[in-house]
Amino acid sequence: MEAAVSNGTLTKGHLEGQILDCDAHLYMEPALMEQIVGDVGGGFVLDFLKEFSGSEQDVEARAKNRDDVWTVKGISALGACGAEERLEAMDATGVKAQILFPNTSLLELRIDSDAARAACRRYNDYAIEWTKLTDGRARVVCQINMGNAEWAIEEARRVVELGAKGVLLPCSSPPAGVSPANDIWDPFWKLLSDAKVPAFLHIGAGGVVSSAPPDPMIPPREFSYATALKQSFEGRAGGEEAIGPFYILVCHMAPEVFLQTLVMGGVFERFPDLAFGVIECGASWVGPMCERMDAHANLMAKVGFTYPMKPSEYVRRNVRVTPLWAEDLTKMVERYGLDEVYVFSSDYPHLEGSRDPVGKFAKWVDKLPADFERRFYIDNAKILFP
Repeated sequence: MEAAVSNGTLTKGHLEGQILDCDAHLYMEPALMEQIVGDVGGGFVLDFLKEFSGSEQDVEARAKNRDDVWTVKGISALGACGAEERLEAMDATGVKAQILFPNTSLLELRIDSDAARAACRRYNDYAIEWTKLTDGRARVVCQINMGNAEWAIEEARRVVELGAKGVLLPCSSPPAGVSPANDIWDPFWKLLSDAKVPAFLHIGAGGVVSSAPPDPMIPPREFSYATALKQSFEGRAGGEEAIGPFYILVCHMAPEVFLQTLVMGGVFERFPDLAFGVIECGASWVGPMCERMDAHANLMAKVGFTYPMKPSEYVRRNVRVTPLWAEDLTKMVERYGLDEVYVFSSDYPHLEGSRDPVGKFAKWVDKLPADFERRFYIDNAKILFP
């Protein structure tokens, strides 16, 4: 690890100003968030921010958020809400470009209702304008509620024409009651592929434990209904989901199911330029998933059903995944390969991203062949930054 720079930010100096950050978050001040989410509500996140914003703790944190950019988290962080300050934060942390995800509870993404779709549309207008303020360096993804296929396709077309840099999808229930590999979704995937707009799944897209019906979740949140699985996390800097002893272990399951249907359902064969990111759900599941898919494809070939490529090859070509810094990335790469798939993320300004995300990943990256470093922090992510 190289020396700290003047504001206390740790970085690899030879990569400074080049890093592509595949996971960050855009906060909104509570009044604006309330206006955008509307009748759908903002859940625990909005409740937290209403109480925290403007508090003595918030004011004190905002006053020192330039002293060490990685340290101050949540809505108090430098550039949490504002485009100009976000660029300042990115410059201070060595980041060239960054993908930003909503910091709502994502109810508007997951719930199948007209109110949720209207909230998505309001958020998308805000996301596109905010992104333009950064000249595209900080890329706020739009949200596409997939409860109604006709609406989703039209909204995707609208935001692409307005300049969207990515779209966040739900995976908490079958989209419009069918597989995402169903033919009704081909116009959607074609639209994104032709426009080179990446699609994303993010933690929370599959539902959260702290929510309740009619908000869907895979696996059903009732699996968490046990005293030993309940954990209280007081003072979360941004009101993030409490990861606890259960949720973080299962949050990848909905994205994994969604992704497997795309691969085995031929979506990446039909749309070879479609870029797809699975963000903040960990990555230790990717290798075993690919191994299982390849084995099953070999079995299917024995009965005459063949794929033009191995399922793992579609993943290597089309899919990028962000490991969590606590996962043994070295072991993942050595055991399964797939070294094209893994990409860097800071989770800025969420607490879970740590005060030194570049350094946290470096302890794994530095044990791998020298050329992997640049690919992990920069080159692998380029398909998500068209």
